[in-house]
Amino acid sequence: MAQKEQGKLLRTVSVYPPDRTNIERIKDYRSHHETGQRLEIDNRGKLVVTQEVLDMAPKQIIVLSDWHLGSKASDLEAMDELLAYVLSNPDVLVIFAGDEIEGWSSGKHSQSIDSKADADAQTQLEFMRMMYFEPLANAGRILGMVSEYWAHPGWMAENTMNTWRAMIGDLDIKLIQNGGTLILKFPNGYEHDIKVWHNPPKGSKFDEVDGQRMVMQNTSESSRPKGSVAGHIHRMQVAEEVYAGAKHKVYYVSAGTVKGTNPNGPTDLYGTQLGLSRPEPQGEVVTVVPKKGRREDMNMPSANLRQAQTAIDAVTLLDRVEQLGKREELLELIRDPKKGVETGPLISYPTGSNRLGARYVEDRPAGKVMVGGETVKNPYSKIEMKAPYSTLNLDIRTELPVALELVANARIGSTLEGFKDLQGFMREVAENPHRLVLFLRNMIDKDAGRLPDRIDVLDRFAQLIGKEGERTNYQTLAIMMCESMRQSAWKGKVGKEPEQLPVAPGSYVATKTGIPLIHHLSLLKLSIGPGEGRKTIYPVVTADKAEGHGSGSKPEWALQRLYDLHIHEKPGLVVGTHMPNAGAATFYDGSNAYTKFPMLVAPGWWAKAVDSIGKGNVKPGAEPGQAVIFMPGKTQDDYLAFPTVSREETEYMHDALMLLKGLEIMGLKEKVLGKKK
Repeated sequence: MAQKEQGKLLRTVSVYPPDRTNIERIKDYRSHHETGQRLEIDNRGKLVVTQEVLDMAPKQIIVLSDWHLGSKASDLEAMDELLAYVLSNPDVLVIFAGDEIEGWSSGKHSQSIDSKADADAQTQLEFMRMMYFEPLANAGRILGMVSEYWAHPGWMAENTMNTWRAMIGDLDIKLIQNGGTLILKFPNGYEHDIKVWHNPPKGSKFDEVDGQRMVMQNTSESSRPKGSVAGHIHRMQVAEEVYAGAKHKVYYVSAGTVKGTNPNGPTDLYGTQLGLSRPEPQGEVVTVVPKKGRREDMNMPSANLRQAQTAIDAVTLLDRVEQLGKREELLELIRDPKKGVETGPLISYPTGSNRLGARYVEDRPAGKVMVGGETVKNPYSKIEMKAPYSTLNLDIRTELPVALELVANARIGSTLEGFKDLQGFMREVAENPHRLVLFLRNMIDKDAGRLPDRIDVLDRFAQLIGKEGERTNYQTLAIMMCESMRQSAWKGKVGKEPEQLPVAPGSYVATKTGIPLIHHLSLLKLSIGPGEGRKTIYPVVTADKAEGHGSGSKPEWALQRLYDLHIHEKPGLVVGTHMPNAGAATFYDGSNAYTKFPMLVAPGWWAKAVDSIGKGNVKPGAEPGQAVIFMPGKTQDDYLAFPTVSREETEYMHDALMLLKGLEIMGLKEKVLGKKK
């Protein structure tokens, strides 16, 4: 408390430097704070980075993450392979998604990280820049690099060193904050935006894109980016998903690593100590086909470099063919019976290797039924009872890619059925012999067995398939006898007319069409390739119900848990279930005997509303049109498949792969690529 001047022995006359008023000091602090904020903003990565590309050709973006250069467990050969892939493909661009160097844990993990580094932090920075950043930056391939995350370089940043700026030096590499946005701008104004992470929030032991999906679904669709990419967890997965009621698809990439993935090199001791599974390999990309005119953009993620190389080659070729205005002409040439490759595949069901699920066969309807006090003979009791197949082998002789259309959830017989739209779709399918069909669950409504015109419902389903000898019938591989056909109402009469007597719906449709039945978790072994000899086997397991693993937000979740827990010899593909969202995901399984990159595809809804969350529900399901495109091969090493999540994407990618394979066989590919309009 200030003393009164009266009675004081001393009085301050002056000070130097002179005191300033509080108003002056507050003004200076504000200026100091604002200057510091500007400097801090300069020091950090950007929230949004926009990069312009110079042409409209399809582009491929590879996510390079968790290289951990400087660790004894990291694989330099794998890094070199990824570098060579980018530099050898002129339309491949790079996002660095973090942990490029091993860094230094400052004692946090001395045994498993600090002591296992083969170079100090400064050496790691310099060699990462010299060996990888400089070649890519000089070629103009780096879209950006994630910064400001809590992991290996982040531990070094605790010592007030900006590790990310030290890594890039004076190279023109844009830093993007963890969770920031990268925008790719094309000459026609189309902008492709990507949410970029090193470590997104949340995580899952079984769903590698769980955290990314949570952020995207919580974002209003008008502000939602096209896709999201991340690293950090050393586990790979790529997915593309279609959400019920949403207008746009979303893709996700979780990049693997090159640390501890070489089976001939040292393991990642840190992961071993934590009891984690072996880390999963890198090579994840997304192929971006920009919006042109009325055609919407298409974004197709790939799980490995082989799949990625084929994808960019195919869409680049199709883009060139479209510039020439020869898409339909060349596709017709490829299918020409005299000048082309083939008119269509030859499909057969080899005997001796199929297995019937006898315990799943329907009960034979009663031969005599009381109607109005009289005993009436039931004509449907004489139909042969068709047992669904537990294992069904198909030999598909072809030199060209085949698309397997996954058709489900039409709910024929409901007031919200999708019969008319599906009719039009099946006419489209019939025009292309290399498009095959697999009918999955809920093609007829669950309550169809109670309808007085239920035979008409079954006849309309059979009409979609067609009679034996018709093209759509030949293109149909199997029909799932799902829970809609197992309702008890089918066993009773629904009226006095003959067509209202008890009927076995699965056997009725199978007899009328000649198409085999399958059931929940049936295995289809598709042998696809040229000639009569050995072919590539694509094993497909079909799912009716989710067995308690269903999710209203994660389309592939139930399929993943069925794969993990209920299917013991792991297939290359699991399809089906009944949840409202649709999508396709590819993950890594080193134990799989058919492919190390199995796929999950959840089909959408042809019906106008979803019934799996209550019959009174009027919520629409995800748009239908999901498929898988299989490349023909002669050995299991030729295994190569491409999932698609919409009708437009299926048609586009199938045409692209048809042109790639067909023109290669005919020796015309290079001629078409080099031809000027």
